[in-house]
Amino acid sequence: MKHILACALLVAATLLSGCAASSIYRGVDASSGAFISTSSPVVSVKAAPGYERVVSGYTLCRVAYENSMMRTISADAWFSLQAGEGSQLVSLLAECPSDMIWEVRAVGVDFQTLKVLYEHNGISPNSATVHVYVRPASMDPWTPMFAQAGKAAWQGDTLVARYEWMGGADRSKLIVEYREPAPELFPGITMNVGQLTDFIERSQKAFTLEGVTAPVTPMPRNIMNVPDSLLAPVIGVVSNGRIFMDI
Repeated sequence: MKHILACALLVAATLLSGCAASSIYRGVDASSGAFISTSSPVVSVKAAPGYERVVSGYTLCRVAYENSMMRTISADAWFSLQAGEGSQLVSLLAECPSDMIWEVRAVGVDFQTLKVLYEHNGISPNSATVHVYVRPASMDPWTPMFAQAGKAAWQGDTLVARYEWMGGADRSKLIVEYREPAPELFPGITMNVGQLTDFIERSQKAFTLEGVTAPVTPMPRNIMNVPDSLLAPVIGVVSNGRIFMDI
């Protein structure tokens, strides 16, 4: 199944190290509808035709600090939610403080405790790390936001294809989620290879990554309240690379 991801990996090859724009902006470009970042990384996430903007915003999220069981760190998070026919797209850029880095291992993320149906670990700095899994409704920060905007396509669990890229010396993390209602399966039964392959192919057709070359039209900052208990496991944990535990 590795060849399925070839396009998704290649389109990101030059995006995480481009030249920054004169002013830094993260969020939705009002003129194009794309979710963009003009610095670290310089990238735009463009949804396929048929997706409409539902809501976008900014929040400050308390994420876990790896070297302490009790300590948390505030991370900036910008996000955009889009809805298509029978599917959803979520783009998220998270940035941690300058003296921290995002933990590259699968530590503190929601899929760590869930059954992963497919995974692909990026082997180069610009490669996507991909996980496909079912996220329970009780763990999903986005379903309530779709519902509040009147765009709830389903109420149950969500089948997620999560694409993740690191940038800015591991200080920034771009996550794109392609989402469909989780299939109803009998206990102990999982998706077959054909179903999984089709789902991954649909996820890759749902968006493209490009650079940011033209002037953008910023939207006013929409500060939103997203529960840390739901958002933090989607984003992950931070570290400063030290080996010893804090005292």
